[in-house]
Amino acid sequence: MSHPMPRTRSFAVGLVGLGLALSMAACVPDPAAANAAYCTSLGAVQTEVAQLKATATSSTATLDQIAAQRKEVAKATQAAAKDGEKLGDEVKKEIIAADNAFDAAIRAIPGSATVEEASAAYQAAIDNWDKAMLAIRAKIGCK
Repeated sequence: MSHPMPRTRSFAVGLVGLGLALSMAACVPDPAAANAAYCTSLGAVQTEVAQLKATATSSTATLDQIAAQRKEVAKATQAAAKDGEKLGDEVKKEIIAADNAFDAAIRAIPGSATVEEASAAYQAAIDNWDKAMLAIRAKIGCK
């Protein structure tokens, strides 16, 4: 024989169920919020990349100055990666591919390169990265 659940217990069970549903909903990332956060972070990266391009194409830049600005780009990229974790898998793959292509192009610059040679390689790597990021920005709705 089954006994009906007392009202207070039934109400408490209902609240637990509602709390569980709300907490699970909170765990599901909001795509619009994730995209907006990444757009902001990407803006910071793009600022550092623009500075890298300006440094690399400056007639007075040294290889040390270019390397120092490259480190600033890396810092901004690491910060943006945290916001990028919440993006969709396809977008994350595109970002990783663009970043990897950029890194590979920079690593391919020989240690014996002159500032002019390094500048041309940086400029090409940055232009390719910028094209990829413009497509990603459009895809996720960055302004």
